[in-house]
Amino acid sequence: MNGIFLSDLKRAFLSKWYFASVIAAATTCYVSSREYIDNGVNSVYTVELMLNLGLFKKVIVFFSAIPFVTAFCRDYNSGYFKSLIVRSSERSYAWSNVSVCALSGFSSVFLGCLVYFLILSLFCPARPYETVGVYSALAWNYPVIYVLLLLGIFSLYAVMWTTVGLMLTSVLPDPYIALGSPLIFGYILEEITYGLPTCLNLYKLSHGIAVFKQSP
Repeated sequence: MNGIFLSDLKRAFLSKWYFASVIAAATTCYVSSREYIDNGVNSVYTVELMLNLGLFKKVIVFFSAIPFVTAFCRDYNSGYFKSLIVRSSERSYAWSNVSVCALSGFSSVFLGCLVYFLILSLFCPARPYETVGVYSALAWNYPVIYVLLLLGIFSLYAVMWTTVGLMLTSVLPDPYIALGSPLIFGYILEEITYGLPTCLNLYKLSHGIAVFKQSP
């Protein structure tokens, strides 16, 4: 397990696609929120507004899939998959793929958004932000931590659909399905669950809305 896991970590985090995903995420943040940037605007407000944009969310999910979601397709279609199974086991290989896909997807989105927030804060400093809900005290007293929390929740949202895409490739090992399915499933299931209670509403959970007065 350790050997395959370390090998997959290197494949994911040292690839050009990982760095491209981080840069693409940061660029998308700017493109999505540039019209709201102005001198004196609180960068915390800008980031929160950006995370609520529907199109932004869907595009970012695609970028989170880039680093590793097609790894199984490449291994399976090239035949390399068989040699890996012989050296370890199907269970170890599966857990390694899922873990690295989640880690690379989460970190690429989180780092990309964080880089944008840090650059934005140079021109629009992060200041106490007034909001409602379970995070109101945090946003007012520790606005930077509030942003990190929102980015963490949002990155988990992206990872969920990226992992769904990876699992779908075990049935249909096609790279285009691997890259496109997170976006498609994310949109469909978010719409289906929109009218459900908060604990089952994927839209509200992805925006950090509390469940039973607790963190999602």
